[in-house]
Amino acid sequence: MSETRPDYSPLTERCPDEVVTQVSQEILELDQGTRIAVLTLHNDADRRPETLGPRSIQALLDAVEGARKLAENGDVDGIMLEGTAPTFAAGLDLTLVSTLAEDPETPLELVGRMGHDFVESIRALPVPTCARVNGTALGGGLELALSADYRVGHPGTKNIGLPEIRLGLIPGWTGIFALPRLIGPENAARVIFQNPLNNGKMLTSAQANEIGILDALTSSDVKSDDAQTEAVEWFGRVLRGEIRPERPQESDQESPLWSSDGQDGGELRTRFEEVADATDTLIRRKTSGASEACWVALDIFRKGPLESRAESRTRQLDVLEGLARGDQFSSSVYSMLELVQRRSKHPSMVPPEVTPAEIEKVGVVGAGLMASQLALLFLTRLQVPVLISDVEQSRVDKGLDWISKELDKNVSKGRLTQEQAEQLGTLVSGTTDTSEYADCDFVIEAVFEETKVKQEVFADLEKSVKPDCILATNTSSLLVSEMIEHLEHPERVVGFHFFNPVAVLPLVEIVRTDSTTDAAIATAFALAKKLGKIAVGARDSSGFIVNRILGVVLSEAGKALDDGAPAERVVEAYQPLGFPMDSFALIDLVGLPIGVHLLESLNTYQGDRFHVSENFKRLNDSKISPISNQKGGLSPEAQELISASGEGSTVEEIRTDVENALASEISRMLDEGVVPDRQDIDLAMILGAGWPFFNGGITRYLDRVGAFERIR
Repeated sequence: MSETRPDYSPLTERCPDEVVTQVSQEILELDQGTRIAVLTLHNDADRRPETLGPRSIQALLDAVEGARKLAENGDVDGIMLEGTAPTFAAGLDLTLVSTLAEDPETPLELVGRMGHDFVESIRALPVPTCARVNGTALGGGLELALSADYRVGHPGTKNIGLPEIRLGLIPGWTGIFALPRLIGPENAARVIFQNPLNNGKMLTSAQANEIGILDALTSSDVKSDDAQTEAVEWFGRVLRGEIRPERPQESDQESPLWSSDGQDGGELRTRFEEVADATDTLIRRKTSGASEACWVALDIFRKGPLESRAESRTRQLDVLEGLARGDQFSSSVYSMLELVQRRSKHPSMVPPEVTPAEIEKVGVVGAGLMASQLALLFLTRLQVPVLISDVEQSRVDKGLDWISKELDKNVSKGRLTQEQAEQLGTLVSGTTDTSEYADCDFVIEAVFEETKVKQEVFADLEKSVKPDCILATNTSSLLVSEMIEHLEHPERVVGFHFFNPVAVLPLVEIVRTDSTTDAAIATAFALAKKLGKIAVGARDSSGFIVNRILGVVLSEAGKALDDGAPAERVVEAYQPLGFPMDSFALIDLVGLPIGVHLLESLNTYQGDRFHVSENFKRLNDSKISPISNQKGGLSPEAQELISASGEGSTVEEIRTDVENALASEISRMLDEGVVPDRQDIDLAMILGAGWPFFNGGITRYLDRVGAFERIR
């Protein structure tokens, strides 16, 4: 490899500020005489994961070259790669590469070539290799592990996967070619497509072992002093032929699996084709077909079995530079690094130097599905007593039964032990008597979405709770200030709005009224963090952030439908926005009654710019469900009830209307002080509405298409 390696200095010289991942080497001799060279990735930056920028890859290539010489001289029997826990390798240095991509003179194609070269340098080593995946292994980090002959991990390790398509790239350092041939097309599609499109879900070490990415798990936790020793000893046994990892899904890693004429391939070919077709549907459903990287990745995934490794390498290199220089990659880096990683850790509206109150007991008013989800979250995250209530004991019992069953599910999935579940079960109780909230530190209501009902709940609570108890509402569209206008102590009430399903969506909107104290807000932000949620602050306003913006989306869709545009035309117009589902599927998800209620509430508080569709109201009155056919249109039953006043606007006109309406409403929200900064809106929409990374935040998208300029 050293004799044919290209000159990468034109790229590495442009990276003087890169935090370089270094590689140290140690030779371990086992009791049986087996000698293993251990290459450890590390950097000198405190708490910064090891990433792979150009200079880091150069360091890795140099280290592998040194290990190759040891192997050729007979000094070692095997070579092991490992990271520095809790990271194996976090993949491509996204910040660095996105900066390099801004300069058209940067030889960016070398990033792809360097990645392929380090993979091939490891594959070409003359002795067996093993990756000890002792922490996060994402993107290029996992591809580094896949280049080894064997992989061993540790229990409890998280964040293993290939998130590239969510970031506007592809697993282009051979992962998209190698993984389907290692674990089969079904499991590979899960890692390459399904998980990234499912809010960036990644694998645990147990899951990676189950599907065949890892060959074995040690008994030692990654933090254990014995972790490395046990992994090295496992590899030693492999080298001596004492164990041989089984890989039932593995196929040839070098040659085409069948010919292009389709005359061979058998059952494996059928499986690949079925998985590719299902992935096509998934991409259309999850991104409205607007993600360029998804389609590029799927094309390579489809063609991979027809190609050799070298042919697939050429195809991957042909597309990598274009994707890296594209808007969707730079937008994705902004979404992930600037918003999800940085902005989320420094939310606005957090009062400085205010000590939050300790929450040692929680009350939840209501025992329906939403209230029960909240109770379960408080129970499992805080592990404090939780009391739920409802007006009828049968409803309380139903809520407690749901919580009990969810605890059992967590046991079956390995998230809790039986003992832990039983202990948590003793902490949750129910009542029909709200006076039992007397010793709670935090009580949240999740009852029927009507101001009068919530006013009655808070009036009742105020009689029961202690003076320093924080009261909260989970309302999604009503004004908090109206709920509390008759209270003696409105200053302790906050909006604490979760999104459904509670366990999945990470956002909590924390809402401040003119009365709310700094202490109440500080406690709410601290509580959200303990619950594992990301909080975004907002001033009291109907719909707050996410639902006010989604209200615009639904309003404009309903308006276009009422004006005569077919549902298919509306869906097509909305596709570039990249929402994970079209407007009609969204209505089905939240429920048509809730969707209509949201629009009516926004219309009441914000005015007629929020259109309450007559067709939506008619469908709601008819109780038809679902209204979507899940194919970009309405169900036949829903279509029969649609009434229109004309032929409707064109696709381009509908798209311009919704973009302008969104830009106008966001401008109003900023002018009103609902949030202090655009980034708060961008972050909330990503976390609460599934706004795609590749569009870079909704305000960035609206800037790019000229909507803010058009409304000036």
